[in-house]
Amino acid sequence: MNSTLSKLKIALCSVIMAAGTASGADEYKLGYITDLSGPLAGSYTPVWEGFELYIDELNKAGGVNGKNIEVVVADDGLRADRSVAAAKRQIELDQVIGIFGLSLSSTHAPTFAETRKVGVPVVTSFSGILDALPPAQPYSYSTGVVFEVAGEVIGALTGEIVGSGKVVGVSIDSVGGRAALRHNELAAKKMGYEWDQVLFPVRTADFTPIAQAIVAMAPDVVVGHYGAEQNLGVVSALRQVGYTGPYVIASYGASEDTVRQAAKQSDNNNIYMMSRFAPVTETADGMPKFLEAAKTAGLDSPNSMHVTGWVLGMLVEQALVSCGSDCGREDLDKALSQIKVDTQGLTGGSIEFSANDHCGPTYWRLYKWDGESLAGVSDWYRKDGLEFSGQ
Repeated sequence: MNSTLSKLKIALCSVIMAAGTASGADEYKLGYITDLSGPLAGSYTPVWEGFELYIDELNKAGGVNGKNIEVVVADDGLRADRSVAAAKRQIELDQVIGIFGLSLSSTHAPTFAETRKVGVPVVTSFSGILDALPPAQPYSYSTGVVFEVAGEVIGALTGEIVGSGKVVGVSIDSVGGRAALRHNELAAKKMGYEWDQVLFPVRTADFTPIAQAIVAMAPDVVVGHYGAEQNLGVVSALRQVGYTGPYVIASYGASEDTVRQAAKQSDNNNIYMMSRFAPVTETADGMPKFLEAAKTAGLDSPNSMHVTGWVLGMLVEQALVSCGSDCGREDLDKALSQIKVDTQGLTGGSIEFSANDHCGPTYWRLYKWDGESLAGVSDWYRKDGLEFSGQ
């Protein structure tokens, strides 16, 4: 599955959307919305590719309950209006029974509002916001990096990097970015660290002024809450203006490839990554199957973001198995609300939802680049809900 093939599949799905084809008796029809052309496409596209890979493997093996799965994919370009429009098309014309993926946090609330009107369940992939956390919001779930949770986790894991001093959190100026920083700050201060932060626009191209502002704060560790592209820009600029201290990539669309590129272009290996899903070098029961499928499909440079999409596919399979051959929207929502998926080590534990928790416990691990690959610094860290809920 190379990038050309993915683009062809996206184009074909667009034709299907325009035709308004409804689900047939011999297939399940699902929607997928994400950013495939905007400023964070480099972060969101691998998740889609991993999900697509899993669904393709399922279909080659006969589908689920004797039915194939058709996925109608839409590119929102990181825009809320396009995400909402895509959801409407998929619901009304394509008659999908559920929607997966989504992109930037600012697209989530309006898209959820639209899907809740008609009772269509939505599962976000690598990013999420409080909509998917307890108390559970109707038809809204997340298997990924919920910003508030990730902020608290990296705050708790900072002790694995430096024992004291100042943490400077950095993020794009978005709903999720601000949420991540707020909870990172609360957790860091509880651990005894000083705190400062920098926000910058999503479409920033020149990172030198940002790096200069960070260095002026005299950080002992810098934490980046954004996607692959922004991490590469900020790390490079920080090294150029003289900061050689630890930098943490906080797992929002970034992968081991991001760390490798950042280390190479900055000639400095003092780089960490906090990950919700396992890098491909991790020993896990489910990794050989993923890597074999990726190799067979011709997927270039599989990484932890592809694993993120693959695990979302695992959730889809189990939900549809539970839902049955006549699965409708309410049936799928019911199946999701009581699911528990064995990820086979592709994250630190199972993905599970309940009627009162549409995110469930999450697992995180801190890694450090050793010059060749990511080496685990911590064990898998389990996080149940929010310590600073309501803040």
